Amino acid sequence: KAEEKKEDSKEAKAEEKKEEETETKDEEDKGAKEEPIDEKKEDMEVEEEDDDKEPPAVELSEEEKAIWFAPKAPSDLGSKAFSEYVNFTLPEKSEGFEAVKYIWSEAADAKEYLRKKVLERKRTSLVDNLVPSQWFHDKVAEWKKLFAEWQKKQEDFKASPEQVAKEAAKKAAADKKDGEGNEELSDEKPKGDLFSVEDICDIGEGEPVFKDFGIADWALLQLRFELYLLQVAFRKDVDDPDRPGISEQYFAFYYQKYYKKQLLYMNYGCENLRDVCKLVKDTAVWKEDILSTPITKAAEDEMTYFVKLSEEHRRERQGPP
Repeated sequence: KAEEKKEDSKEAKAEEKKEEETETKDEEDKGAKEEPIDEKKEDMEVEEEDDDKEPPAVELSEEEKAIWFAPKAPSDLGSKAFSEYVNFTLPEKSEGFEAVKYIWSEAADAKEYLRKKVLERKRTSLVDNLVPSQWFHDKVAEWKKLFAEWQKKQEDFKASPEQVAKEAAKKAAADKKDGEGNEELSDEKPKGDLFSVEDICDIGEGEPVFKDFGIADWALLQLRFELYLLQVAFRKDVDDPDRPGISEQYFAFYYQKYYKKQLLYMNYGCENLRDVCKLVKDTAVWKEDILSTPITKAAEDEMTYFVKLSEEHRRERQGPP
């Protein structure tokens, strides 16, 4: 009996301990449940405070006030599709309509709005079906022939006995004067006005304007011609006064289309197209993202003009003799 009482006592204690643990757990669960409720109440109080505040006043810029239609993304009509329908017009009564009514704007304002939109699209859209004309191919062939002749002329001039003797004498004089602190003797002639020269292959005693051209000078001469002719040929082939020129966005496409090659910036020590054009800023510049030229004459009919520009740039780059 004593043993039975002892066992009953143990069981009773175990049950009491179990009840205590259950009560403790219930209290913890209850506390955990109450915490989110408190947080939720705090959030609701913050929201109520925010609701009491007045919304900020919206101020539109002049540009935003001028917008009548919300911009769509994506557009209803892709840029490529739009480029094929640049002759959009508004309906006219003469086309068979009983009446044409303009609700938002007057007829003249609506036409002007459409005109501006078409011009904007023409300015930036791609003419992917453009074909270089025969005129362009003839000019490129003419240039290649002249370019080869000029390089041969320079080679022959430098190899002539008179010029070899001059260069040897000049070198000997330079070596003699080296270290004496005196000015080096020079056989350079007065430069004069480059652009008044009639024969670039002979400015006196058979000396060509391009006598001192190096590899870089010939490369920049070629670049000048290509960037200039590309502009002229594009305007001729497109034959649309509403297209002012080649946009920077599509330059690579048109350059490839006309010259069947890519313009590699790294060949000129540049990282981008704009830096390349800065090397020949006397021929190619960017105006509102359109390739333009400061040349005001028809240089395509006087290709020696590019040689004169290149020699002028060479002299500026190297400084006085």
